[in-house]
Order: sequence, then structure tokens, then C-alpha cells
Amino acid sequence: MLRIFLILILLLPFSKIKAGSLARIDSIIVHASQDTLLRHAQWGLYAVYLKSGKVLINHNALFALAPASGQKILTTGTALMQLGENFRFKTRIFYKGKIDANGVLHGDVYLVGGGDPTLGSAVVAGSLDLPQVLAHWLADFQKAGIRKVTGHIFGDDLLFTDRTIPDNWVWVDMGNYYGASSPALTIHNNFYYLLFAPGKHKGDPTRLLGTQPFIPGLTFRNLVRTGAPRSGDNGYIYCAPGQFKAYVTGTIPAGVDTFTIKGAIPDPTLFAVQHLRTYLINHGIPVLQSAQRLIGPQNYTNARLLSQLESPPLKDIVFQTNKRSINLYCELLAKQLSVKTGGPGTTADGLKVIRKNLQAMGVPTDGLHLSDGSGLSRTNTVTPRLMVAFLRKMTTQSCFNTFYNSLAVTGDPNDIGYFKNWGQGTPLAFNAHLKSGLIERVRSHSGYLKDRSGRYIVFSFIANNFKGNYHLVDKIHEKLLIELCQLP
Repeated sequence: MLRIFLILILLLPFSKIKAGSLARIDSIIVHASQDTLLRHAQWGLYAVYLKSGKVLINHNALFALAPASGQKILTTGTALMQLGENFRFKTRIFYKGKIDANGVLHGDVYLVGGGDPTLGSAVVAGSLDLPQVLAHWLADFQKAGIRKVTGHIFGDDLLFTDRTIPDNWVWVDMGNYYGASSPALTIHNNFYYLLFAPGKHKGDPTRLLGTQPFIPGLTFRNLVRTGAPRSGDNGYIYCAPGQFKAYVTGTIPAGVDTFTIKGAIPDPTLFAVQHLRTYLINHGIPVLQSAQRLIGPQNYTNARLLSQLESPPLKDIVFQTNKRSINLYCELLAKQLSVKTGGPGTTADGLKVIRKNLQAMGVPTDGLHLSDGSGLSRTNTVTPRLMVAFLRKMTTQSCFNTFYNSLAVTGDPNDIGYFKNWGQGTPLAFNAHLKSGLIERVRSHSGYLKDRSGRYIVFSFIANNFKGNYHLVDKIHEKLLIELCQLP
């Protein structure tokens, strides 16, 4: 009895510390729920120990909530599992016809997209930027002895559906870089830079200076005004896929000579073949007919392969996708999942693959609704419990290290994610690996961290329809994570 009593005495401080930490967490949740920021919001929180599954936080964990880009972990995790860490996309060029003794190709050229997110972007290590891609293609034409092309250059993006934008994306997003369309022939991240000269004073009109790279046929109605100095990018481009008359609204800051915003290329497939044709002509290989997008499918069995470019491995693509939260990459991954499983290359079919993968993993899918691969749509919903269950199951997969390392790291000034300042001077610094989400009135954070004993905790915090700036939600979520880190 004496021995048991002494053990209980020794455990008492530990129990008090743990109870105190959880009490502080409860207090943060209660006060935040009563504050104006979250009083009328839908706020779901869930956190458990990875190994035991013991629940540490459970606040509205079964609410179906929009996760914004937090949804990318479902898409990238499924892609790693289904496609494989070393999967590579391929972009090929074929020609039909004959090359005569003078190097004249009597026939057509076909640039065939394979859904490569990295083509001409150089964001992912090992990928080539647009000038490098064009130079590579030129070299392959020269190696084949082609000095002239009598026919057309066709862009073939028919691996995926021609519905390049998910149904539930909104008008304000799809003309801007983060709402770019996702055909199977994608290049330069499907965006361009739009350059402005602001006025000298707030309210002055602005002057358009052009685009980089040049987009043939694209025109603008410029309604952008000059904002206050250091007011940042508040410009929006309205332009649907395939539309070449855009209008631009909002403000850009005064006090600079030029200012740049990023827009979505209206037709990436057409842009790619137009640039290839122009590049060949400018480097001494005339192309007598026009550059066009392919309307109907082609059989390349009897065609000659002229060039092939492979993407970096999927593990490197996922690293940048989650760290930088690139919507385009997730949309292409969703469609590639459809193709991989014998589907038609549609968003809807790719989302079915993600759902089936979750079910096969044993993840409860109650409350799940997927409208896209990236989380940009407000109609996507998950539950915090679902997110935590998925994150726990991912730790048992062979691709887990790749997945884990793609998440942002809190308090690490060298990380390319968006949490360099989180938890500095606290146990949260260099601790949590997480993916965030942000669209209008939506903020989410899901991931992993370790407590003081080194035990892993899995968490998912999602806020919808809050009143105020998302930074205020960030502060509350950061406080909760710091408290979790301090559990003994």
C-alpha cells in the first residue's frame, strides 16, 4: 500500500500539468467561441494522439466544413499512393508525313500533352522554364533534320476532358493565376504577368504596359485605379477559359514605377503551340500553316516520335504543391488519377478515385463532398475528424515521408511554406508540419506535431463564416497548437 501511495504522489504533478494544459485549451476554445470573430461561425476542432487515438480536442469535429487548400492533402496523398512517388508525366511531339532530302517536313506536327504540371515552369527542381523548353524542342527538330514544316502545328490536350475548370469555381477566381484552367497540355503554370504603371496619387487611373509572356489575341479593359502606397495587389482579372477579352478591376499601389499581377492564360494549349511555332520560325525553321488546337482524337501509331520531355518525379511535384499550395497542380493530379484508373480524365471521375481511396484506407467519409482537387471551391466539405483519420492512416503508407516533408514547418525561417513566424520562441517552432487553407471566410490548419514527451499529435482545425480577418483565426489556432506542444 505504501508503495502504491508513493507512486501516486510522484504521478500527481504530472497529472496536474496535463490537466492544466487541457484546461487552458478548453478555456481558449470557450472564449474564442463567444468572441465576435467566431460567435456565428462554424468552427470544428479535432486533435488526437497518433498512436493511441486518445482524443485531446473535440469541438464540432463532425461538422461538414469547407477546408479550402487544406483539401490538397487528400489529393496529394491519394496521388502518391495511386500513381507512385516516382511517377513522371510525359509531353511528346509527333509528326506525320515525310522529311525530304532538303529537310522539308511535308506534313503536320502534334504537341501532345500528358498532364505535366511542371512543363515550362521551373518551380519544381529538375523542370525547365519556358525558354528552356522551347530551346529543347528546337534542338530536337534540328536533330531530326527538319528545316521547314509545310503543315500545321496542332496542340493535343485530349488526354483530359475539355471542361478545364471545375463546375463550382467562381467568376472572380478563374481569370487569375490561382484559378487557371487545367488542360492536359499545360505550360508556364498556365499564367502570365500583367504589367501596370500606377498613377502618382491614390485614385489615379493606371496604364497597362503589356503581358509577359505575350498572349496572342488577348485584350484588356483596364478599370484598375491607383491605391495607397504599399497597399499591395488588389487587382482582379475577369476572364473565362477560352475568352480573350478580359477586364481588370481593383487597385495597385502608388509609389512604384511598375507593378505586376498574375493572370490565367485563357487557352494554354493554343498558347503552347503558338509559342512553339513562333520560336521555330524565329530560329530558321519556317512553319507554313497555323498553330491550332486539335479538335478530334488522333492515332499516333504510324506517326514518328520527334521529342519527349519527362517531368520530375511526383514526389518532387507534391513537395512544391503542398508547400506553395498550387491549385493547378492538384487539379491536374485529380484528372491524372482518373486516367490512371481507366477513367475519362475528368475532375469528377478523379474525385471518385480520391473518395474510394479514403474508403479503402478505412477513413470515414461522412460529411465529405468534393467539387475539385485543390479546395478552391466553397462547396467542398470535410469534417475535422475525417482529416485527422486520413493523416493518421497516411503514417502507415510507404510514401509517408514524402508526404510529411511536403507540409509546411512552423517557425522555420528556411521553409518555403507560409509559417516561418509561427511559434517562434515556443515549443511550436520547428515542430508542427501542417497544411493550411484560405478562401473567403474559410481558414483551416491540419497536420502533425509533437508534445513534450515526443509523442505525435494529429490535428485539424477548420473555421468557416467567421467575422473578421483570417489572421485573427490564425492567432487562435496557433495558441491551441502551442498548448498541444506543451502537453507532458
